Amino acid sequence: MKKSTLLYLIVFFTTIVVIVSSCNEKKTNLSASNTESTTPKIIDDTTITTVKNAGKLLQDGDLVMRSDNDFESLTLQNFSDSDRTYSHSGIAFKEGDNFVVYHAMTGKENPSGLCRKDVFDSFVSPLRKTGFGIFRYQLSGTEKEKFHDILKENVLKKIPFDNTFNLKTDDSLYCSEMIYKGLRSCSNGRIVLPNSILNNFTPKILGYKYNQIFFKKFEYISLDNLYLNPFCKEILRVKY
Repeated sequence: MKKSTLLYLIVFFTTIVVIVSSCNEKKTNLSASNTESTTPKIIDDTTITTVKNAGKLLQDGDLVMRSDNDFESLTLQNFSDSDRTYSHSGIAFKEGDNFVVYHAMTGKENPSGLCRKDVFDSFVSPLRKTGFGIFRYQLSGTEKEKFHDILKENVLKKIPFDNTFNLKTDDSLYCSEMIYKGLRSCSNGRIVLPNSILNNFTPKILGYKYNQIFFKKFEYISLDNLYLNPFCKEILRVKY
């Protein structure tokens, strides 16, 4: 499937708000939940230990990627240019005794579509995810504090999900856009991540009302843009 076709699908999903992008995860933890199925997935002790040990490696400002195997997530993975492992992203900070992950999501699991935070083991839960990765940006202590403040403000201001994937506006954010802009701001422009570009983009799948829409250049932040860059290093990858 061509990359442009994948983009049409994503815009379609977010527009009708029926099937949505990668940002689809219900708040949960490592204990089994019967809300999804009458036969909850069984998580073995080794997997639980792996998640706990990974949590011990976390530092403030770390990038946490995760993956799933549902249709929407697989579509988002193909959006990346080089590494198509992951389908969602967030930033970790320690609050109280636990690390939480700030992220932007929408869909049936988060009907409000607002920026949120979840405890780390919930964000990467093997009950629904197929794996995760931890990556680290080169941030000073001051930059980390500013980044944390930006993410907290996103939640406080109830910033909604960016259904149009428009980098030119700041009143709504998709997951990788939130991280891209947060890093740029907290580092005063020192960290500017790479972006991805589609040329001559026409979202025909949206229907006849949109047939005249045309973007000579459509710019977006792919998931692998977040960690395949000189400002970031890999810490850990886990596959369930």
